Amino acid sequence: MRRFVLRATLLIIFATWPILASGPKPTDAWSFGFVGPIRSVSATELKENLDWPVPNGPISATSVGCWECEFDRDGNIVKFGQTLDGEFRGELTRLQRDADGHVTGKVFENAQGEMQRREVYGPYGITEQEGYENGKPVSRSFWFYDANGHLSGFRGYNRDESLASSSSSLSSADGNYKEEWGYGPNKSFSGHYVQTKDPKTHTWTFTSFNEDGTLKITFTTVGTKVISYWQVPSDQTVYGSSFFMDRAGKTQESYSCHADGACDHLISYFPDESSRQVSRLEWHDGEGALKVAVDFEYALDTAGNWTKRTVWVWSSELGERKLYATHSRTLRYW
Repeated sequence: MRRFVLRATLLIIFATWPILASGPKPTDAWSFGFVGPIRSVSATELKENLDWPVPNGPISATSVGCWECEFDRDGNIVKFGQTLDGEFRGELTRLQRDADGHVTGKVFENAQGEMQRREVYGPYGITEQEGYENGKPVSRSFWFYDANGHLSGFRGYNRDESLASSSSSLSSADGNYKEEWGYGPNKSFSGHYVQTKDPKTHTWTFTSFNEDGTLKITFTTVGTKVISYWQVPSDQTVYGSSFFMDRAGKTQESYSCHADGACDHLISYFPDESSRQVSRLEWHDGEGALKVAVDFEYALDTAGNWTKRTVWVWSSELGERKLYATHSRTLRYW
């Protein structure tokens, strides 16, 4: 079971996006939660006039993820965005392939056909990216991999070719140990992290260090449970304080921890082990009390993708479960 540290301040779970499990690299369509040979999707939202501010915690108002998307026959996304005021606002992707049909590059354009960025791919993943503004390059980044396919380095440059950020990492052949160093402009220190995983005991440890080698954050999980958590006292959010684990059966668990050692706990429930649709989200505070619950009701098509989703929310402030939004989708298949 893999674990993931989030760079975001809070855990934001989009109920239509599946949690990635260990195994072959998923397609874009799979990552958006679709099953079958999906060709396009167009979604709409009817939101209720509900006086309910988004809670200050590890859960957000849910999104459909893919408002207006198109995919090629292999599940690669070629259009992503949303039509607002009659105008499509988003991104179009042109794929570049080798003689065997493998994707070796992507060119991203806006709705007006202006290039936004260009990416190059190798056998292990992305290797190069260029960002553009008004048709001119403004940034350039490179990724490097070791012989086992693990990321070993990154370099990001500004438009003047000055180094903006970089990182280097070491990984064991089986990927169960990783150490990473990060740097900002002028090689300024930005982070030092160590992760270890024991597949036999399902134990994961994460440790972050300050530049002088002192501890900044450290925690241990076994299975999907947090066994210990410590971070340097700080009012600021510390990288590593938010993390989530792979889906296990009918649940997927996430945490957002604090300087006092308490961890908010977000649980995603699925109706069965194979379902792609989250049926319920629960946010519990550090003492285990339920703070927010979100329930989802679906109408599915013959492929198993939802065409209508009703979202209900509950919180202690609301006092009872109330309708939050209704989403509808039109889907086409290859």
